[in-house]
Parts: sequence; structure tokens; C-alpha cells
Amino acid sequence: MGQPATLVVDIETVGQDHETIPARAREILLDVETDDERQKVLDCLGLDPCTGKIICIGVHWIELDRSRAYCQPDERELLANFWNDMGQIRPQRFVTFNGKSFDFPYINIRSAIHGVPIPQNVILDTRRYSTERHFDVREIMTNYERYRKGTLEFFCEIFGVPSPKSDINGRNVGDYFKAGKLDEIAKYCLGDCKATGQLYQKLKNYYR
Repeated sequence: MGQPATLVVDIETVGQDHETIPARAREILLDVETDDERQKVLDCLGLDPCTGKIICIGVHWIELDRSRAYCQPDERELLANFWNDMGQIRPQRFVTFNGKSFDFPYINIRSAIHGVPIPQNVILDTRRYSTERHFDVREIMTNYERYRKGTLEFFCEIFGVPSPKSDINGRNVGDYFKAGKLDEIAKYCLGDCKATGQLYQKLKNYYR
């Protein structure tokens, strides 16, 4: 039997250049009344897998204390590399922070858009109220209340876990990507993975 695999996964995303979005889709997207509303739409492109793209997937294998960041400009190649490794590792459980609502649907949809095949033996489970295949730390900490506030940094402070503070955050990761600072983005993403993994270690025995 191989080494058990509990993988922490986190992604970083940015908005697409809105000019690259299909014309009719762009027209529907920007059908707003004011310039402020239009700017708000453009600022949030990275939050939607139909208008954003993945620039980094961080993975931390808890049992081996081993990490890897899939971080590259070519999203299709990034996804293909990620899925290829998942097919070989065959994780028993995934761990995320808000992965059921954001990370895993995003990975699945972007993979479908690119037509990247996924291994038959790997499922990025997004079912709520289940921790067997996918332990979503944020879902547990908010007791399944999707809109309850609580950031990764906040919960790290509560549990005494070293906070993954960085100069990079979700608001400026796009600037780092444009500047070609992929190594810094990867380090930031893996920092979140490791912090999420430490929270998981403190919680896992209470949710079986």
C-alpha cells in the first residue's frame, strides 16, 4: 500500500483581459448603467472562472511535509500538470480553506473550458456537510454558514497558528503576475496551504 495522501490545495487567480472575453459574453457582462458599476465588474473578473484564470495551484502533502506550486503563465499546461500528478498520487482526502465554494469549482470549470482531461480516479469533491473526501476548514469553522465572516489569518490567530502574512494578497496578486513575479506568488500560495494544513491538524480529530 502506498503512502496515505492528504493534500492541502489553494489557488491564486486573476482576471482575464476583458478584451479577450468573447464579444457577446463581454457585452452581457458589462451591461451596467454607470462607469463605477463597470469598474466594479472589471475589478472582480478574477473571482469568476468564466472571466478569470488560474495562475497558481499550491499543493502541500501533509504526511510527507512536501509542497509543490504549479505556477506558470500557460493555464492549460498548469492544469494538465496538476491533474497528471493528482492521477498518480490518488489523494485520500483534500483539505482547503473555502475550497468547496471557490477553489474546486474554479479548477473544475477552468479545466472544462480548456478541455483538460481529468483522471477517472480523482474527484474534487464539492459536497457540503461532508469531510470524508474534502475537509474544508472554513466550512467547518463557520458551521456551514457560507456568508459568515472569517479569514484564514483570523482563524490562524485564534488557534495560535503562524499567520501566512505577506506583501501579496488577493487584491494585488494580479500586479505581481503582470510583473512576472511567479516565484513570489508561489511562495505566497504555499504559505496559505501550510497554514490551512496546520488548522486542519488541530480540527481533524473532532470531525470524522
